[in-house]
Amino acid sequence: MNKFIYFPSFSTGGFAARLQKDYKLKNGLPIRFYSKQFPERYRHPYFLVTAGHNFKKPEYSQTYGFEDSLIMGDSGGFQIASGALKWKPEYRETIFNWLENNAHVSMNLDIPPRLKYNGKVKECLDISIDNFKYFADKQSGKTDFLNVIQGDDEHSYLHWYEQVKDFSFQGWGIGGCGGSLYRFMSGLMAFFSGKEHLKPNNKYLHILGTSKISDFLILSQLQKSISECDSDLIVTTDSSSPSQSVVYGYYYTGFDMKKMSFKSINFPKKNESFNDLAEPTWPYHVEFDTLLKNNVSFDDLYEYEGDGASGMVLHNFMVFKNAMDTINDYVYGHPYLLEQMVSKDMLMVLRSIDEMAKQDNALEVFEKYKPLYTKLSNTQKEVISQHEFF
Repeated sequence: MNKFIYFPSFSTGGFAARLQKDYKLKNGLPIRFYSKQFPERYRHPYFLVTAGHNFKKPEYSQTYGFEDSLIMGDSGGFQIASGALKWKPEYRETIFNWLENNAHVSMNLDIPPRLKYNGKVKECLDISIDNFKYFADKQSGKTDFLNVIQGDDEHSYLHWYEQVKDFSFQGWGIGGCGGSLYRFMSGLMAFFSGKEHLKPNNKYLHILGTSKISDFLILSQLQKSISECDSDLIVTTDSSSPSQSVVYGYYYTGFDMKKMSFKSINFPKKNESFNDLAEPTWPYHVEFDTLLKNNVSFDDLYEYEGDGASGMVLHNFMVFKNAMDTINDYVYGHPYLLEQMVSKDMLMVLRSIDEMAKQDNALEVFEKYKPLYTKLSNTQKEVISQHEFF
């Protein structure tokens, strides 16, 4: 039975630059966690590259040493929505070519109805459909392209799905799930309403940008339920959290399945308060830390660069992996054990996913659990969005 796959999105910033240079820690440990040179026990041969930041570098992936890895390509829609990249129709061809040359699996170029485009679902859908038509006609098979659905609520997600469902791609991506359980479940409902998990052409279901403990529980249950429907579809997700957190000095110490959160401590910049410690002890939280103790000194952590920053990223990433492995053990294990690890509300959420995957009418299941979704999304009352297409 498949388990969901996490694609780390570390393709920008200082850690990305060191990955490109094949940086090694002081005793020779490579930081390319996806390469065959990395210790096999901890190797993670998956990576997400982002066209939004890198589409002007046509041979971008060749500099990373991805020969033995599965690469996911993000199309840059988030950068367009945020204003970091101003949308121009001519980007369509450039980004399409970049994705075909740099990734094995890729998102279509969608425009999320968020940030600068907040609430502009019709405008975003119209641009996205034009892009999808272009990608559908031009795809060569070099990469598996995924259809993408976006929205604000169950109505807009379902409408978006109905408008794009007939494009011939190799799977689906769902955007807008991070930070809102209500949107997450709305997107899943649209996906399940068309029985997309039962169609043999679909290889992947990618949930864009999710990295909370609650997300990992949902992803694990989602993969389990889909597999139990005799589907080979693989659930995937991505985030930059293990790398981004290092910018703020956060060192993960574990996670809590009840509180649905990661735990962390903060490493300050080097200062006088540490001068009386000749050789402070490296905090040990996951098995991988035994390797870091031989490759990164405590002093390195104060610098937030080079060995210190790289070691913290790898440590945080391994805590992420440990969280996902542990969650999978509980979700795939005996229900009695899972019931003791998570709240009753989360158990209901997981049950609703299983029902959506296995019952005939996903919308009916969604409506049944909608009060729970709104409650857990801090939604004070039900609001029906009035979009231009209604």
